[in-house]
Amino acid sequence: MRSTHRRGRILGALSSFAVGALLLAGCTGGDSVPSPDKISNPMPDDVVEQMQSATERAITAGGGPGAIVGVWAPWIGEWEAGVGETEPGSGTAPSTDMTFRAATVTRSMTCDLLYAMDGGAVNLDDPVTAYLQSVPQLTDVTLVDLCNGVSGLRSSRDANWNFVIGNPDRQWDPREYAASGLGAGRGSTDSWSDSDTSFFLLGLALQNASHTSLGELYNQHIFDPQNLEHTYLPSDAPSTAGNNPLPGFYSSSKVQSNSCSEPPSDVSELSASYGYADSGVVSSVTDLRDYVSRQARSAGTSEDLAPRWSEMFPVSSDGEQWVRAGGGNRLNGSMLGQEGDILGYGVAAYSDIDTGLTVVVVLNNSAGGGTLAGALARELSAIAMEAPGDDAPETTLPWTADQAHDAVASAAKCPID
Repeated sequence: MRSTHRRGRILGALSSFAVGALLLAGCTGGDSVPSPDKISNPMPDDVVEQMQSATERAITAGGGPGAIVGVWAPWIGEWEAGVGETEPGSGTAPSTDMTFRAATVTRSMTCDLLYAMDGGAVNLDDPVTAYLQSVPQLTDVTLVDLCNGVSGLRSSRDANWNFVIGNPDRQWDPREYAASGLGAGRGSTDSWSDSDTSFFLLGLALQNASHTSLGELYNQHIFDPQNLEHTYLPSDAPSTAGNNPLPGFYSSSKVQSNSCSEPPSDVSELSASYGYADSGVVSSVTDLRDYVSRQARSAGTSEDLAPRWSEMFPVSSDGEQWVRAGGGNRLNGSMLGQEGDILGYGVAAYSDIDTGLTVVVVLNNSAGGGTLAGALARELSAIAMEAPGDDAPETTLPWTADQAHDAVASAAKCPID
């Protein structure tokens, strides 16, 4: 195990305290990074038109009926909108206050728990076997390794996919779900891997260490202190995503092969046990806005990241090297957040560490996955960053709106353009 994984417990505890204090106080990591909830002036019409067009194109690319999006840029204003339809043929646009499954933003929240509990019920460098005796083969894996995505564990999703899509009401025991990834062998611990298994095990370990349910841990350490009123971890019982849910859909490979000429399947009813500590949380656009922006403001600067994010890894050895992951988050250039999917939804939520630009995207068809949602988030971010204005920041993103536009096309599951 690399020594860089095993930062001193004192440093870990101090960084956790500092991050928690910033989040609870609503302070900023930099003097000039504003909170997006203070931005109320509407964006110029021409910028809104560009963003509306980009969102409509991404909806088509994913085969879904609609989306809810929000963009908050301190220098140009805010745009928050429901685009398309709640369900095919409804003619009703999504409401911006609808709730949905937040997908892998849950990973970030699970790592928040780890850091909040560090120095108390657990320590960052504790072996996972201290809290999960059923995985003796993981004596070399620490809790922070699970959070950072460097445990070498494989994903459980692929092996369980047919069971999930065939019976979304099924209530999973987290150990049963994670067994698929554990049984697939270990990969490298010197690079990041996209492993839901890691977060299932991390959630179980934190539950066992605290003798408290995962949902209650989220409430105690994140949702209640941050006043995230519409964010919660549902029970395992099959349900929709809240009392005012954005319906969720999925276009199967068969539908995709027929150019998405058939309507997608309604998968709004789902057991959150399928997502658990990896992707089970339900939230809203404004809650995710507040959550990711607070986190970005606690992360230092892109040149001097707080310890939790100071060691991040490229998500692909041959892909864009400005896309990194660690600490339960992704870092696209200077934009910190997450992107991913759960059956029914593709979600991306990012906030720029240096400028305060914040973008939240939810597509209510998961066929395009987090890749499509992330590409749209980058396109909207670049449109905002490239918009002319006297107060526009001097910094630039490592991608252009045109490049993100092409990335949406590359992620498309249904015909566009």
